Amino acid sequence: MAPSKLDLHSLIVFYYVASEESITAAAEKLFLTQPTITYHIRSLERGVGLKLLDVKKQKVVLTPAGSGLLRYVEDIYQKMINAEKFLENFKETSLRIGICTTFSSCATSATCAFEKLSPGVRLVIKSCSSFEVAEDVLNYQVDLGIVVKAEYNNARLKSVPVSPREKLVLVAAASSPIARKQRLDFVNLCGYPLILGPETSATRRIILSRIAAGGCHVPAPVIVEVNSPEWGIRLVESGEGVGLYHIKTVEKAIVEERLKVLPLSNEIWVGADALIRKDAPENPMAEKFISLAKEAFGTVREKAPARAAGR
Repeated sequence: MAPSKLDLHSLIVFYYVASEESITAAAEKLFLTQPTITYHIRSLERGVGLKLLDVKKQKVVLTPAGSGLLRYVEDIYQKMINAEKFLENFKETSLRIGICTTFSSCATSATCAFEKLSPGVRLVIKSCSSFEVAEDVLNYQVDLGIVVKAEYNNARLKSVPVSPREKLVLVAAASSPIARKQRLDFVNLCGYPLILGPETSATRRIILSRIAAGGCHVPAPVIVEVNSPEWGIRLVESGEGVGLYHIKTVEKAIVEERLKVLPLSNEIWVGADALIRKDAPENPMAEKFISLAKEAFGTVREKAPARAAGR
């Protein structure tokens, strides 16, 4: 492959001049003198044999050729930044992860495994609802998120499948009258107190859509909103209503007969995804955590006891 006729340094100078629309501003950003900036632009123009910009009243105006070149240079510049970040990630001492409350138990296993394999990396964990995790990924608050598979409707997000099939169970206190029923349809939950997460919770949206699809015609079920699965489970155990949880989260309470899985006519299965920004550079630490999360979810499915799954 023949070497490029374009000088990378001159292209970056061109990028700053075009972006700032000023030779003076570009010189300040790059800590170069204005004559040096002008030299690189003229050298670039001589190399390609085209006029790329004009200076009119101290303002830079791109020619058609310059405008076309800028689109390519913007991509080159972004790739350079990503490459730099990729290399920096090898030296990173922390990894920020957002984990939805639905899968907090499964993610704990992955977290423990990661800490054993990477003792020098500080994990920063934030637990909240799936849609809040998605927002944190978009806003660079976390490096990746573990969420319930759903439509997050943002082209800047990339979903990486972690688990294709995780069981959610609707549970009630073992002493609750609804727990004595032999069979339940979603419409039977219409008007019954539901102990659910905030509106940004994917599992909340799932159960409400199932109830509505089942034929519930009242405006909305009775909802007790909690931000913590631990508090929600306590309310369910005390007979205040029913709650929807990942099987792993309530497994111990079911085995100890403090909670009972309600016999829904249609079981609820969801996927688990990792969310990252599409424009984020490769992050070896994030990739390692996603790999460990896949293993953790697989282990949970293999070990889930039959009675805990409501079968």
